Amino acid sequence: MRTIGTKTSTCNNVNDDVAGGRKTLETATAGTTEEGVLVSVASGDAIVFSDEIESVPSLESEDSEDSDYESEEESDEEDEDAEFDEFLAERRRILGDARALKSLAVAFLHPEAPVNTTDGAAFGRNYFNRASAPEVEDDEFADERAEVLAEAAALKKLAVDYMHPEVGVTSVDGACFGRNYFIRASAPEVEDVELADERAAVIAEAAALKKLAVDYMHPEVGVTSVDGACFGRNYFNRASAPEVEDIELADERAAVLAEAAALKKLAVDYMHPEVGVTSVDGACFGRNYFNRASAPEVEDVEVANERAAVLAEAAALKKLAVDYMHPE
Repeated sequence: MRTIGTKTSTCNNVNDDVAGGRKTLETATAGTTEEGVLVSVASGDAIVFSDEIESVPSLESEDSEDSDYESEEESDEEDEDAEFDEFLAERRRILGDARALKSLAVAFLHPEAPVNTTDGAAFGRNYFNRASAPEVEDDEFADERAEVLAEAAALKKLAVDYMHPEVGVTSVDGACFGRNYFIRASAPEVEDVELADERAAVIAEAAALKKLAVDYMHPEVGVTSVDGACFGRNYFNRASAPEVEDIELADERAAVLAEAAALKKLAVDYMHPEVGVTSVDGACFGRNYFNRASAPEVEDVEVANERAAVLAEAAALKKLAVDYMHPE
């Protein structure tokens, strides 16, 4: 047995207040106000107490470290579990989206595939019987209309066959045969095809010659044509036609001439105010500037001409006098 400190004591009851072979510090110091006592355990049941404090590790620190380590492990595990759960949830969402996209792609690429459902409460609206669907005929009316149209088509075919006997009969049935109406034994005699074509050519030539003779004898008759594809040469655009101005140049020249005429008229009116204004419009009227009531008095044309002549003669006499008085 090893003794710690100078004062030692032994205790026979080693089972009280012992935890795992060691006695705790709180239990050892319970019920005393003196210095703390450390506990040391030897190779037996005896426990030696010492009043001298020795630096030994505390069970509380070890328990706290263990609890901290366990809490850290638990927190790490919880974090890992949360991350794993989040990963699983995201993976489920991705797979669900992929499954929905695949279903849409299959439904789009295979519209002929029917819609399968296992929900007994699932139902849909009929496209043809919806409230906004266009009105449709009943089966009886539709069948009757189809019969009427078939009868009308048959009657039309009969009418075409009657009105156009020259159209041959077409048949795809090898067992179908009949007698030709025109080649039958009781048919009247007809011309050969060559003779009929020659006679038609002769008649066409005679008609053309008659038309030429009429056009020559009656040039006053106009040329009549009902053929939309009939065309001829334009007299003004022929190759031998004289050169003419373009429409743009002609229009521009006409505009220039019109402006020049208007400017000439304005200049004449300005230079010759004595010329009266002539108008052919009965509703056009106006007051003369020179003959108005408030106009200043002016000389007559005769008086003005006479005065101008007198002044001219006086100027001529003055010039002669000057020339006579100053020969130098």
